[in-house]
Amino acid sequence: MTAITLHYNASCPDCARQASRTARLDWFGRVALTTQPSPLGEVPVGEIVVVDRRQQRLFTGVFATRRVCMEVPLLLPLGLLLYLRPVLLIVGRRNLGCNGDACEV
Repeated sequence: MTAITLHYNASCPDCARQASRTARLDWFGRVALTTQPSPLGEVPVGEIVVVDRRQQRLFTGVFATRRVCMEVPLLLPLGLLLYLRPVLLIVGRRNLGCNGDACEV
């Protein structure tokens, strides 16, 4: 059973490459990858949408990246760094979601 579902745009070569890398690093099978429209609709090129069914939350932007990193063992240090406020300010907060970091599904 996967912990989260990562929605990405299949027409974006960089997105497909990153999704493939994530799949290779996801030894425990916690991240399901899909090119299907997310609950928010079609995923824009260069963006991801992450759905966490356990928490009933939806993540976009840097918060989606952070959520994926927290599930993939080799990416865990990066995920922890993304909790630090200075790091968030550097990478930007362009998609804050509904509650500052996530929406209810």
